[in-house]
Amino acid sequence: MNLEDEIIEINQSENRRAHIHAMLGKMKQYDLTAVKIEGRRIWVDDDHSVIDFASCNYLGLDLDEEMQNDISDEIMRWGVHPSWCRLVASPAIYQQIENQLATLIGVESTLIFPTVTLISIGVLPALVGKGGVLILDKSGHETMYEAAKIARDSGATLLSFPQNDLETLELHLQHHQNNKRKVIMIDGVYSMSGDFARVPAIVALAKKYDAIVYIDDAHGFGVVGENPTSAMPYGQRGNGIVRYYGLDYENIIYVGGCSKAYSSLAAFVGCSKKMQSFIKGFSTPYDLSGPCPTASLATLAKGLVINEHRGNQYREKLFTLTHKSINGLRSMGFEVLNQSWFPIIFVRIGDNQDTIETANLLFEKGILVTVSPYPMVGIGQEGHRITLTAANTLEEVEELLASFQIIRDYLVDKHSNNAI
Repeated sequence: MNLEDEIIEINQSENRRAHIHAMLGKMKQYDLTAVKIEGRRIWVDDDHSVIDFASCNYLGLDLDEEMQNDISDEIMRWGVHPSWCRLVASPAIYQQIENQLATLIGVESTLIFPTVTLISIGVLPALVGKGGVLILDKSGHETMYEAAKIARDSGATLLSFPQNDLETLELHLQHHQNNKRKVIMIDGVYSMSGDFARVPAIVALAKKYDAIVYIDDAHGFGVVGENPTSAMPYGQRGNGIVRYYGLDYENIIYVGGCSKAYSSLAAFVGCSKKMQSFIKGFSTPYDLSGPCPTASLATLAKGLVINEHRGNQYREKLFTLTHKSINGLRSMGFEVLNQSWFPIIFVRIGDNQDTIETANLLFEKGILVTVSPYPMVGIGQEGHRITLTAANTLEEVEELLASFQIIRDYLVDKHSNNAI
């Protein structure tokens, strides 16, 4: 056995991801190559297509003609990819978009990075340094945990609390109340269930104990926003979970992702001007990472214009599709975790075997979802994550529900007519 084989074998035996890949290898729904796309229909070979319910392009801007046609001017101006690190120089389009984002979310300043992952890796260790305290919501995105481990290895303390367990969170804050560098890490919208974090209550605790709340709103930005009503339950303008709750940004560092609702490779930190200056100086990816491609900055700029003109129309359609899907799935007897009507719908199926079998059946019926076996989720929590976009249609939702009726019948028959 050569050294490469030995390294792979050792790591596979020790690494949780090896078990995940073993599960995914039994499914037809993973590691696909798309050979053609028409709307939300994907051809994975010349004679088999699937309807895409795995995309997170929530507003459907990836397929918006205006978005696609208006990026060439910026490419002609700046080239395909000005490869300065941002510490050296940035094309003026960065500052233009940062100002627009700051106005949209209602904060002093923003700072753009290529991804939310890079923001977490750079900002969280810088915030707490050696001796600070990070308190992670266990349901928060794994990239925050990976960033927190970097901070822990540099001398910070890493603690956690279960989702919505404010008592445990307060105990941690009380125990470390004399530490001036305390950061609570949460998702704005949870990436598996689509539910919203209890941001007002968490921020209130943060203010009580002089902590900062770091909000990863990768999914929420662009969908949820200010002034929600029964007619517009997501709120207006898509300016994020903080504005959805009507809060200001005191004690909050807000991280918005643009690769989902805005279909652009970019993410940003919303913060005070003083914090922006600190991040520029102490966040490693600002001076060592490559920048966003010009095309992504151009599509983000155009997406912000589209959002102002017709973003609410897209959000209205998105709610209609999500509402129909959740009600249809529940009427069949499926357990759907989503309580918020956000366009992430997690359907519990059963154990790994049931999940794998139904995933393959959905694929055969022409439906693409994100499959979540153990150990991606806990034992007994296995299932399928459905994500909807404004580019999906009512007819496609009908096909989705018809396919889930088939897998429901399959499961009932397999388990001798026991309830699923």
